[in-house]
Amino acid sequence: MSAKSALTHAAGRLRVAELSAKIFGNTFNPTGARTGNYILRQGFRGELMMRYYPPAQDVNKTKVSKLGQQLGERLYNPDEIDRLNVLERRKARGKGAPKKGQGKRALLAKKKKR
Repeated sequence: MSAKSALTHAAGRLRVAELSAKIFGNTFNPTGARTGNYILRQGFRGELMMRYYPPAQDVNKTKVSKLGQQLGERLYNPDEIDRLNVLERRKARGKGAPKKGQGKRALLAKKKKR
């Protein structure tokens, strides 16, 4: 096969691929560049997501906190309660934070003053 016939053969294959893409509704991309066409072919999901999530309700945070005060209960954060429990257990084992003015830095400062 000569160089000229190889070029015409490759050009013919490209032409066939182009016609095939036109007939079957595909995109013709001879260089193989990334086009993002697969994303464009997907349907829009906006309406589906809007149906999935319930409609947003207007909640006034001040009203919620006032309601909690009226009921005599504090609104609580479970993470904060867990944190306080961990600190309490540490303090019971003697691993808690030192009182103000009794840490390492304060002790060093007291030694220097002497």
